[in-house]
Amino acid sequence: MTLYINTTDPEIMTVALGDEAILVAKSRIKAKYQQSEKLLKTIDKLLKTCGKVQRTLDLSQIKAIVVVNGPGPFTATRIGVATANALAYGLNIPVVGIKASEFKNIDELIKKGECLSDKQIAYRTSKLNIVEPFYDKEPSITKSKK
Repeated sequence: MTLYINTTDPEIMTVALGDEAILVAKSRIKAKYQQSEKLLKTIDKLLKTCGKVQRTLDLSQIKAIVVVNGPGPFTATRIGVATANALAYGLNIPVVGIKASEFKNIDELIKKGECLSDKQIAYRTSKLNIVEPFYDKEPSITKSKK
């Protein structure tokens, strides 16, 4: 089972589960400025909902994570990538980044992600496997007015 995370849309966050390039379950929720509060809850809820339909699922059954690593809003993208990297590190599984321009819908994301995660599993080394975010512009950080 592969976990897919997309927080690059400023309004909607998508979390999905795929198995052998087939969509098993997905959740699209409004999360404008709330990705950090909703992402882990959404992943947990998706695993529980999917488990009720098919079988009991937990994080240990996730074999790879695919995250959309940009471009997108600075903080939202960073939250999705950081969560994917942390889960992959904790579960000792590969994580793969895909740019938003490389797919058009969730089905294409799952097909592309499945192929990339299979390659990543096959060629994985003992090095730490991380994904870096990709931004389309510099962050807009303002200085204090003091």
